[in-house]
Amino acid sequence: MKRIRWKSGLFLLVVLLFALCPLGIGISASSPTIRVRILHNKSRVQVGATGSYKIQTLDSLKELSFPSSHSTLTVEASQQGIQASGRTWGAQILIKPGERESLIRVGSRRYRGKIHVRQKTSLLEIVNELPLEEYLWGVIKPEISPKWPRASILAFTIAARTYAFKKLKDPSANASGYHISSEQDDQVYRGVEGEDSYASELVNETRGRILTYLGEIIESSYHACCGGYTASSKDVWGGKYRPYLVAKRDDFCKKSPYFDWDFKIEATDLRERLKKRGLVLGRIYRIKLLEFDEGRRVKRLEIQHQRGKTELTGKEFRQATGGGDLRSTLFTAKRHHRYFVFEGKGWGHGVGLCQEGAKVMGEQGYTYKEILEFY
Repeated sequence: MKRIRWKSGLFLLVVLLFALCPLGIGISASSPTIRVRILHNKSRVQVGATGSYKIQTLDSLKELSFPSSHSTLTVEASQQGIQASGRTWGAQILIKPGERESLIRVGSRRYRGKIHVRQKTSLLEIVNELPLEEYLWGVIKPEISPKWPRASILAFTIAARTYAFKKLKDPSANASGYHISSEQDDQVYRGVEGEDSYASELVNETRGRILTYLGEIIESSYHACCGGYTASSKDVWGGKYRPYLVAKRDDFCKKSPYFDWDFKIEATDLRERLKKRGLVLGRIYRIKLLEFDEGRRVKRLEIQHQRGKTELTGKEFRQATGGGDLRSTLFTAKRHHRYFVFEGKGWGHGVGLCQEGAKVMGEQGYTYKEILEFY
């Protein structure tokens, strides 16, 4: 057993290795606080609480208490700064519960911990600050089903905690004011409304456990369904080679409803979608797939059109076309009269843990450690 102290001094890691594998599970000695951006680009928001709460400036020179849960107020941006309860508060305010049991309400959702409101130019950004473990309570249910096998949920919980821990180490959070977003670009988080009692029990059971590789916190990643083959992080995002995020065959998700998909779009509509993303093309004639990764995900393609040829990465094309329709870069593309027909597999970038595959592994009796080792 090897003990590591991080330079930040936030926590101690105890590295527990899987047999001779350099991939291991580290255990944090404490639960750090995480800041989650829950809303942004809002001109105003409604806030309240389930009990008493208070509003104050960061230096606590201005403070206003609300003793009752019936006190709901509008917080809005103005040229003079944040306006709330008939006062001007400046560029930032802190909203926190008056007692331990009180939950802050923002819009229709309740949140544990504190709420930071910042005015950036003429709009508001809302950030929820709370202990990491309590944050995870609101992540599991929005990301996967709490009815999944116990081992599958445990594996996902550790992967999600690892992702968040890695974000805590990112120095850019000091400038942005938050560590992580509450949407799909990071992890979906829905506050108390996203909690489930059973899932929260499993979060508590794995408290502090994170994935490490050679003693370092890994770049944890997951997606809905890999379509039969996971992707290498280097192929998808570039950067350095990560031996724990490589392409490999995965037969566990082949019965998933997300395994196969197809998408049909008129050539003129496709051209308009690309135009909205800044790609001005002539009439599109053909899409030629140029390069694939080990699992047959599209790395590069060429759009042949009236004005010439335009080359894009598979990731760029998927983003420009719409990730909801083109569910992954594991696809074929054919022209059929005035339509383009895409037939593909999987949903998401394909890197790391396949949620649908992890579910099936749990159903087949694999332990959470075996699931994490596989992915």
